[in-house]
Amino acid sequence: MIYTVITKPTRLCNADCNFCSSPPDDKLLWSFQDFKLFFDNIEPDLADSGFIIWHGGEPMLLGPDFYQQCAEYAWQKKPNLRFSMQTNLLLYDTNRWKPIFENIFQGSISTSYETSVDERTLNGDPIAYKKRFERKLKEVIDDGFRPMVISTYTTENADQAKEMYNLSLGYGDKAFPLRFNYRYPAGRESDQGERISPKHYGELLVELYNRWIQNPPVFTITPLDQMLKKVIGEETQRCPWTRHCGGHFLGIEPNGDTYNCADFADLNDPHYRMGNLFKDNYKKINTSYAMRLMRRRRTHLPFDCTQCRHFNECEGGCMRDAVLYHHGLGGKFHYCESWMMVFDRIKNSIQTGEADQVIAKYGIDPNLVRKKLAA
Repeated sequence: MIYTVITKPTRLCNADCNFCSSPPDDKLLWSFQDFKLFFDNIEPDLADSGFIIWHGGEPMLLGPDFYQQCAEYAWQKKPNLRFSMQTNLLLYDTNRWKPIFENIFQGSISTSYETSVDERTLNGDPIAYKKRFERKLKEVIDDGFRPMVISTYTTENADQAKEMYNLSLGYGDKAFPLRFNYRYPAGRESDQGERISPKHYGELLVELYNRWIQNPPVFTITPLDQMLKKVIGEETQRCPWTRHCGGHFLGIEPNGDTYNCADFADLNDPHYRMGNLFKDNYKKINTSYAMRLMRRRRTHLPFDCTQCRHFNECEGGCMRDAVLYHHGLGGKFHYCESWMMVFDRIKNSIQTGEADQVIAKYGIDPNLVRKKLAA
């Protein structure tokens, strides 16, 4: 059963980020007929309450009518299907896009941004990008939405994580959720190697976690919120905290090429290509050699992962990253040290009571969590 589909209807983009993991490589833009072909192919195997996440490139280039048509068609067969979008927001216009964000995506929007001004450009101008993005972000927030803002960190810009935290905090009751990712070497940075060490990234997350639990803001911080929820038993089978993603997630490229997820597609390695949803029946894709490789991760893990004190929460980490950093599909997750540092800190903070305020926000008695953790 498919639970999440990361769908790229185009790789075209109206911006130019120098570290883009999925840079434009063609001029394809999906039509509504392309969506129908894709959707009809996977619909029998798609969970009734599954997620289709529109990604890119820049998906807003297709215009609001495209997403309205797609949703109306899909809901005829899967009325509980959910839609989301990852977008740079630069094309947002209240009159055109607010109904789509509200009625189709139910506010499930994410974007990406760094406080530095030299890595994202609009027509080659980083200042123009910064001004346009911040103006559009304010418009979206004023329209009642709280898009998750994703930032990627390297050794060089890790200190900006505090600035992103403060940026959201400055919006007060309108603060938006944040996601702090390590930047990985794919796309335009495929030859860069490790951009931030696991130790450095782990320290960044632990510092953010300490600030988050001491005075919990109105917004969430990912991956910390997911990691805490996994420890207290509120999160299951969510990327990347599952070793069962093979067959439950799909990544679709503009030309129909199909991978386990969009991150695997970024590797541009035909070894992990499962087929093409515009040409192959999904049953063929579901039994492909690449799909069988993905499913092996459920049991094909390093021995020390299965013996780890955090295995129930981490489940061995992301297999795409194991491949990306040359550890092999059944190899070690590259940022294992980061996860170890954070899970150790989370469990310690539960035992000491430091995390009680955050746990209580989920409607859970912290004392019960402590007892379960000590068992």
